[in-house]
Amino acid sequence: MAALGDLLFYRRDQVGLDDALRHEVELLRSKVDALPDKFFSERSDEEIAAHIAQEHAVQPLIVDFESATPSVQETQVEVRDRYSHDHSSVRVPGLLAKKSIPFKGDPGLWRLRTNPYNMNPPRGEIRGHTLIIGMTVPAQQADAAAAYIAQTIAEIPEYLQRQEAQIAKHNASLAMHAMQWIRLRRQRLGSASDLLKKLGG
Repeated sequence: MAALGDLLFYRRDQVGLDDALRHEVELLRSKVDALPDKFFSERSDEEIAAHIAQEHAVQPLIVDFESATPSVQETQVEVRDRYSHDHSSVRVPGLLAKKSIPFKGDPGLWRLRTNPYNMNPPRGEIRGHTLIIGMTVPAQQADAAAAYIAQTIAEIPEYLQRQEAQIAKHNASLAMHAMQWIRLRRQRLGSASDLLKKLGG
């Protein structure tokens, strides 16, 4: 038996969702500095902060489990030959069972470890905006594939809930984090305006 795909909510370099969200906060200064000058003449600091928070909020994954599409196809599976003394394998008729589940959001979120995290996350394959849960088994072990797919799908909502909680906390803090850069930008604009007046502009 072989499960499809790699570990979900996991990266080999151990980068987690918290790390990715902290990086997004670090980018806020450049986001503020990229705003046109007229933003600061037409809007208050609070309005600009709200704009930044809305524009750069992270959207959690939304998985449409109810629209999952099952499929089964015949294949060949390698199994250990019980009668071999050298532990060689033989190919036998098998089945590839899958469920394809559509989702919305950044596919990269499937690879970021949640906090808290589990040492044994589920496996799956990401193709575009489709999550595929599946397993290849010898034909006589079809029930094992069905049980594996059902169990794996049942585990995923817990990870999504953790992810959503982390992202919600991050999004709620964006306006506050942006405010320091907004005030600095406004100070720079004020200094530039004062200098222009002194130059007779």
